[in-house]
Amino acid sequence: DALRMQPDSPILYYQLGKIYRKYGVADSARLALERSVELHPAFAQAHQQLAQVYFESGDLQRSEGAWASTARFAPNNLEAWNNLGYVRRKLGDLAGAEQAYKAALGIDATFAETLSNLGQVYREQDRWDLAVGNFHKAMASDPTFRGAYINLARLYQDRGDEDAERTLLAEIRDRFGRTSREGRYASVRLEELGSAGAG
Repeated sequence: DALRMQPDSPILYYQLGKIYRKYGVADSARLALERSVELHPAFAQAHQQLAQVYFESGDLQRSEGAWASTARFAPNNLEAWNNLGYVRRKLGDLAGAEQAYKAALGIDATFAETLSNLGQVYREQDRWDLAVGNFHKAMASDPTFRGAYINLARLYQDRGDEDAERTLLAEIRDRFGRTSREGRYASVRLEELGSAGAG
């Protein structure tokens, strides 16, 4: 009824898209959200919902465009910049991912997830010192952010720096517990390093 009375309401299409998305009706959510941004191109929240719908359906190109629109129309939206960086990295656009992550850090320079994500970009670009620095910043910013520890351990593994890797793996195992996923990873990897050293 509301749509019949206000067929050109971007807010109604946005709300309808959110409801469809909540109940897993992805195609209808996409259509409603696309109509919402068609009616109001600067509607950042609708672009954000649309970016998530595209991402969930595996359409990374369109997700990237919708995250870019979200960031353009809501430039202080940390989640938008961080997710834009993530999608760009998945698409192989490391320079674009770096730019998005730096924009996110301009909003909150201590956000551990973004610091670690930027470290991953630097790791993939073989910019080791920058990667190590970002992983350490993420760990200092949030000592419970497990991803940064694992990412740094894998960087040490990639570089063949077994001493640094062993030290960090022991810290991971002690900090997060031997039975945690990270602790189990660290224990297995330490055993592999022990076997390699003994062989």
